[in-house]
Order: sequence, then C-alpha cells, then structure tokens
Amino acid sequence: MAKLSYGSSSPALSNRQRFPTFFRTHPSATLHNPTRVRLFKKWNWSRIATIQQTTEVFTSTLDDLEQRVKEAGIEISVRQSFLTDPAVAVKNLKRQDARIIVGLFYETEARKVFCEVFKEKLYGKKYVWFLIGWYADNWFKIKDPAINCTVENMTEAVEGHVTTEIVMLNPETVRGVSNMTSQEFIGALMSRLGGKNPEETGGFQEAPLAFDAVWALALALNKTVAPLKAKGRRLEDFNYNNHDITSEIYRALNTSSFEGVSGHVVFDAQGSRMAMTLIEQLQGGSYKKIGYYDSSQMNLSWFNNDVWIGSCGKNMKQDAPNRLLSI
Repeated sequence: MAKLSYGSSSPALSNRQRFPTFFRTHPSATLHNPTRVRLFKKWNWSRIATIQQTTEVFTSTLDDLEQRVKEAGIEISVRQSFLTDPAVAVKNLKRQDARIIVGLFYETEARKVFCEVFKEKLYGKKYVWFLIGWYADNWFKIKDPAINCTVENMTEAVEGHVTTEIVMLNPETVRGVSNMTSQEFIGALMSRLGGKNPEETGGFQEAPLAFDAVWALALALNKTVAPLKAKGRRLEDFNYNNHDITSEIYRALNTSSFEGVSGHVVFDAQGSRMAMTLIEQLQGGSYKKIGYYDSSQMNLSWFNNDVWIGSCGKNMKQDAPNRLLSI
C-alpha cells in the first residue's frame, strides 16, 4: 500500500528497495547538502568541520555531505559526534581549530551544543556555524532546564550563524489547487493557533507540507477513478491484497504535479519532494533571508545582505572568506 508522510526527512526513506511505495511532501534531509556545498564554494572554503547528534537521519545526511564535499575538493578535517551530551565534542572542535562548522542535531540538542559553544568561546569573528533551519525561530531563547546558560549567553553564541531549510511556504502569491494563497493559509493557521506565529511554535512549521500531503493523496485517489472503472473496479473495493488498486494509487501519486501552499508539489524517482532551499542568517537576534538555492537548476539567488562579525565585535557587511582566511 502507498504511504505518504509530511514530516519524514531521513535519507534512508529514499531507498526504493526498502520502501517501494513511500512518498513524502517533506524532501530528504540530503537536499540541504548541495546548498551547503554551493555556499562553501561561493566563499572559497576548502576545509570544514562537522558535529552531529548520533541518530540515523543525521549520520546518513553527513555521509552524503562527505561524498559531495569530496567531489567538490573540500575536506572535512574534523568530524565529531555525540549521543546526549555534546560537551566533549565541542571541546574537540575547539582543540582541533575548527572554523567552518556544520551542525546536525535536533532543537533540544542545539541548545546544549550552543551552551557549550558559549563556554568554549567557539563563536564570533573566527567561526561560521551552519545549522538546520527548521527549529522554531526563538529556539535559543527558550528556557531549558537541561542547560546552565542564560538567554543572553545563548543569544551571543548563536549570532551570525547560517541556516538552510527546505522552502515550506510558497513565496509567491499564487492560488493553488486549494484556492488559497500561502499567506491566506498562514492566516488561517495562526487563527487556529490563537494568534501564535507558526514559525515560533514547534511542530507547526511543517503545516503547509501536511496540508499539501492531504491534497496530494486526495488528488491521487481521484485520479484512480477512471482507470479503475475501465478495469471494472472501484476504490471502494480496496483491500490490502488487491494489487491492481494499490498499483493505480502508486501510479497516481508518482505523477503528482500541482501548486500547493508549500509551492509546486512533485516527487522524484525515490518518492521524495523536490523543492528549493532557503538560506537564512541570524542577524541581531532575528533570522533574515539571504538567498535561495535551486539544486535541480544549480541556481543560487543571492540577496547580498549577509552580515558578518567584524574585528571590533560588531556586525558589519564583510566578505566572509577573506575574514576567516586572514585570522
């Protein structure tokens, strides 16, 4: 039977031998990697470091990144991991003089990591951190009994980091299959949340993907009616042993193509959503959009509004590669 998910990003799910009928409106986590490599090349960085939480999704994402940077002539000079406590891993990054650091971990662990980053002074003009962009926008300000850093400490440590995230909300004002624009959808969602911003409410950033997943399934089921009728069958005849109906549902999902509130919905050969990547930077405690990357077209749209911490400790527009190479 075909299966459809809106929040699963594990690269392992792209394996058609293990998951032959799986589809997802959330792209694979590996979709971040072409964007990361493109930025490394843009800023002329040839050595990076990584720190990951030891879970399957981050391990397989990092394995994919390692292959991509190798092909691009970029070296991963330091690779650290941790299960629950990142203290030793962060110390090792400092000891091995890591400068460009890719972090792969869940939001709760991100607070632990950056509390240790603050303690080790692994931030500021000498360092650039790359993080996942699907945390709540205020993730570093949330009081967490698992850490002993203040909000001020955390805010200082995270300043200037870069995030990559799948575009989950259509940036264009387009009425899609639901007859809603993306902004109308967000307005309706905020109303349901009692006025809360979905970007600051854990778990709701993926709401557009969930909405479009329901539409993808509905459209696919609708698309099966005619071919099933031609075979003298109906959807109502479905059972888990009926391979004809299962095949028609799979074929319909596999050929999905429609405008949703998250953007254009189409699946690749592995059943994963194809999408653009949003690049943001934390500037003055708030995330600012600094670019988009379309890996299918290898096209980087850059806004030229990235800001870096200067020698005086203040944020300033400055060339990132020269800044790091001269330190």
